[in-house]
Amino acid sequence: MARNETHDRKEEPVMLVRPAVKSLGLDYLHVSLIILVAILIALAFALSLFRPGPLVSNCSYGITANGTCTAPEHTAAEALNASERVLASYATTNSILSLLPYYSLPNQSVVSYISNQSEWLVTIPYKDPTVNYTKFYFNILLYNSNLSVAHAFVQAPLPASITHDRVSAYGAVSIYGKTACTFAPNAPVPVYGFIDPYAPGAILALESGINASNKIHSANVSYKFIFTGYSLALYKTYGVNATQQNGADLWCASMQPSRFPAYLANYSILFNGDPISASNLYQVAQGSGLNLSEFNACLASAPQKLNAQAAFAQYYGVETTPMYVVDCQYQTIPQTLGAAINYSLQQLRG
Repeated sequence: MARNETHDRKEEPVMLVRPAVKSLGLDYLHVSLIILVAILIALAFALSLFRPGPLVSNCSYGITANGTCTAPEHTAAEALNASERVLASYATTNSILSLLPYYSLPNQSVVSYISNQSEWLVTIPYKDPTVNYTKFYFNILLYNSNLSVAHAFVQAPLPASITHDRVSAYGAVSIYGKTACTFAPNAPVPVYGFIDPYAPGAILALESGINASNKIHSANVSYKFIFTGYSLALYKTYGVNATQQNGADLWCASMQPSRFPAYLANYSILFNGDPISASNLYQVAQGSGLNLSEFNACLASAPQKLNAQAAFAQYYGVETTPMYVVDCQYQTIPQTLGAAINYSLQQLRG
């Protein structure tokens, strides 16, 4: 019997291949690739938006939060100028701090901007005459918005008001609104001493003027005798005429510069803070070698001249004595008179 060939062949395994499931006509592989491309595009777009800005360097006053240079509203020069005005205003205070403007060194000042506080810090050194002229520092914090005072590191209250005067150099305070004197080329620079004869230190102030005249031949020192509160306190006891007579005699003696040092030396022997009698004043004039004819003629016109000198002092804003005005524009005290004169001469010479 013939064998069935169909049964003799081995059955072979049959593999069924099913098509991949499709989504919108795409298989899983293509969908995955498309998603990956979309992610890469989104990442690139994000990086383009959030990439860091350009690197900022060499910013004088720091960098802001968004990476740009800080730009203060005022310059360092303006901050220094404002600080010099604050410092000059201490001259009007009734305290030891009134000497501070005249012992400061503004040419050695350091000005810094504090960006995170929006404030200027100005450090001005000064020499303290009570501690062997040791150098100390006066620090002022100014608001950047308007350069008003935020704080002063002096362990003292601020001046009641800020003047327009400005500290220009050691010993020299620029008087606001006043310009240099008008005088002939190569002539000595005018120096005016404003002195109440009864103010503490009046005689020492006159001696400072005499010393400046002897040492600095480019200065022409003259004196204006005014009557402030120190004189007013004596009016009730001695009367106006007797009190002011000391000022008249001192002024007329100063009009003879070569003999004035001798007169002042003799005057200081008799002076004890109260008015010297007219007879004693005349003996001082005689004993000092003054030209008595010129002296008496001067005394005859002294009351009118002294009134004019009071108006002259008011013009320069002199409120305390003794005080000197150099070249019609710089105010100084007797202790720093020489420095103020030298600074004025430097400005004139350019």
